[in-house]
Amino acid sequence: MPLYTSSSTVGTKFPSLLGHRGGRGIQCNSSRFQSLSLLFCSQLCSRTRTRTRQQNTQPHIVSFSKFNKNSSSTSFASSSSSSSSIMEDQEENMGGFNGFMEPNYSRELDVAVRAVQMACFLCQKVQQGLISKSNGQVQSKEDNSLVTVADWSVQATVSWLLSESFGSKNVSIVAEEDVQSLSKVEAADLLESVVKTVNDCLAEAPRFGLQGPQMALGTSEVLAAISRCNSNGGPTGRFWALDPVDGTLGFVRGDQYAVALALIEDGEPVLGVLGCPNYPMRKEWLSYQHRYHRIISKLTPPTSESWDKGCVMYARRGGGEAWMQPLLQGHKKLVWPNSARPIQVSAIENPALATFCEPVEKSNSSHSFTAGLAHSVGLRKQPLRVYSMVKYAAIARGDAEIFMKFARAGYKEKIWDHAAGVVIIQEAGGVVTDAGGRPLDFSKGIYLEGLDRGIIACAGAKLHEKIIRAVDASWNSSSL
Repeated sequence: MPLYTSSSTVGTKFPSLLGHRGGRGIQCNSSRFQSLSLLFCSQLCSRTRTRTRQQNTQPHIVSFSKFNKNSSSTSFASSSSSSSSIMEDQEENMGGFNGFMEPNYSRELDVAVRAVQMACFLCQKVQQGLISKSNGQVQSKEDNSLVTVADWSVQATVSWLLSESFGSKNVSIVAEEDVQSLSKVEAADLLESVVKTVNDCLAEAPRFGLQGPQMALGTSEVLAAISRCNSNGGPTGRFWALDPVDGTLGFVRGDQYAVALALIEDGEPVLGVLGCPNYPMRKEWLSYQHRYHRIISKLTPPTSESWDKGCVMYARRGGGEAWMQPLLQGHKKLVWPNSARPIQVSAIENPALATFCEPVEKSNSSHSFTAGLAHSVGLRKQPLRVYSMVKYAAIARGDAEIFMKFARAGYKEKIWDHAAGVVIIQEAGGVVTDAGGRPLDFSKGIYLEGLDRGIIACAGAKLHEKIIRAVDASWNSSSL
């Protein structure tokens, strides 16, 4: 295991447990945190360097080459010569990062953000068609969960883009969908729709600074791109974790969903990108149902300043910051910094003022148990129930303070449902563990094996410890 991995596991933002945040320490008597103390201490220096760098940085400018001041990487994926040095032009303004004890993932992050932007563009077009009429583009899988044209199309598109950018032999992907049902004779029309959707999206690649295919992909090539996502993960090596459409039910209903992409190295997420096409950029919009928001936003066309049409959030482990940029609108070209701005978790520590998120569907989490927990710790606000990893986005951006998920017996959490969100929350200043206070383990394959009861994500360590204590006190009386 390389040295850099031990300095920024789930402890990337845990220095706050030792009083680094705001200069106020807290008492943490639980023995479960003692095993993480070395991680917290080793991260203090990294966090201090980050804050010093942020003080000298313009908040509205972002360049991935800041992660390594000596990086000579350019925009390697654009088909236009005018975008061949997207990252280098702003390098001097960013202060740089010398990559101490950590490798440079700026190139991977650059491609990942652009690929997720493209995936969101694809999803928006498909969702508009689904809302008007389904056209048989929604199918049920063996576990009765839904899958759409967008799921297969995003998986094929992102798989193709990553393979073209880094070489197919160098890319290993864990993803949710396979081609078994798509390859059946009775699915011929569905497959044709997927192939068309993929090619329509890839034709737009130059707008996003990526290289598209010289000619349209054939059916076999699209199926091969989907099938290429057959990695089983594991504790060693590098692989990508992709959830092409997280929250398919929300997607079909015209509500919240997310495109999630993470890079995992030696069992630990090292970068995460989360595309949230329907997540309102103004916090006040969260009080309204999404369908109402969608109607109003159509009456008032969005601008880059209003950010009413979704966003992409992203972070790199050890970078000490998370960023958000709006989705590309209309026929514009994506040019860094694309109005990107840093995001941070909320500073609220009083449970009475905190908002907590949970899944919409009761089948995915016990609402009664989380309601009891909320009452026991003094949470007074109504829960924010949203589909998909948008819950992670809400915590990272400071729109909510707590995310709790306690799955029913027999359900196993999958790594692609959490990897990207975990990195982003941690780099935005938050804490993510299982209900025992341990970091989530992404090294056991496609599932989060060894998960202690559930998942808890919080904006701060004090809230996190209170939730864990409440879980301990309430668990034996629950039916989970």
